[in-house]
Amino acid sequence: MKQLFVFLLALAFVTGCNSQAEKPKENAAKTPTEPVRVIAIGRVEPEVKITAIGSEVNGVVKKIYIQAGDTVKKGQLLLEFGHDYEDAKGTQINTKVATQNAEIQNIQAQINSAGIKNDNLKTKYERLQKIFEQGAETKQNADNAKADYDQAAKDIERLNAALQSAQSKLKEISADAKVAAVDIERRKVKAPSDGIILTMDLTEGSAATTEVPLFDFAPNSALTVLCEVDELWVNKVKLGQKATIRTQGTDDKLAQGEVVYLSPYLKKKSLFSDDSSNMEDRRVREVRIRLAGNSTLLINSRVEAVINLGNNN
Repeated sequence: MKQLFVFLLALAFVTGCNSQAEKPKENAAKTPTEPVRVIAIGRVEPEVKITAIGSEVNGVVKKIYIQAGDTVKKGQLLLEFGHDYEDAKGTQINTKVATQNAEIQNIQAQINSAGIKNDNLKTKYERLQKIFEQGAETKQNADNAKADYDQAAKDIERLNAALQSAQSKLKEISADAKVAAVDIERRKVKAPSDGIILTMDLTEGSAATTEVPLFDFAPNSALTVLCEVDELWVNKVKLGQKATIRTQGTDDKLAQGEVVYLSPYLKKKSLFSDDSSNMEDRRVREVRIRLAGNSTLLINSRVEAVINLGNNN
């Protein structure tokens, strides 16, 4: 009996030791591990955002010089509205400018002629006055010479006033000419910078208004992936972390990149809010990844970004 009691006591001791030894293993299994990467769905877009190009005026499209997909340079003519009326008005004003310039030249010629006449009359008057003072000329002749000289001086003053008036009028007409030229230029749509024409749905002869954009334009800049990281992991993502861009749902690597922008606030999902299967009411943080090298990814294509949380150099 005594031996049985000792055996049971030893068995209980061994069982207790095994139970205590297994507890650390159970606790260790429950310790959470830190994620080494975050996967987010994103959209390819230029770093300088896509711009909707509009028109300053309403009009009818006269000529289209580009197509969707064309690469253009800053200032390149893209399309042109009809401007026959503005052309006629500009021609009319330019004719007035030419006429006014001719009038100014005529007045300047008269002033030059009047100046020569004035100098001659001045010389004649001074000569007769001197002779009169010596008693060899009559006072009437000296007075007549003085009157002619004074009249010539007044003629020059009158012509100078007419010249100033003509020059002022020329400035007004020239200002009208500049306005007419601007009116014509406003009917020409030019590229705001180097870039790519993304859409072109207009046709020659179609009407366009200032309220509706003409086409979409992507400025020439590095390609990026704008993605949304779930609020659970937003504090793990840092500037400078490396990322791999791949086809959504596969391991096909499309490009490499680096985190260059982190939104300063959380917001509701917006990039793919049209996805009816996405019913979670979670907030996200926008993250922009700049792609390395000359990526050939299509703008607006949906991709998957794998952000390496261990690399934040």
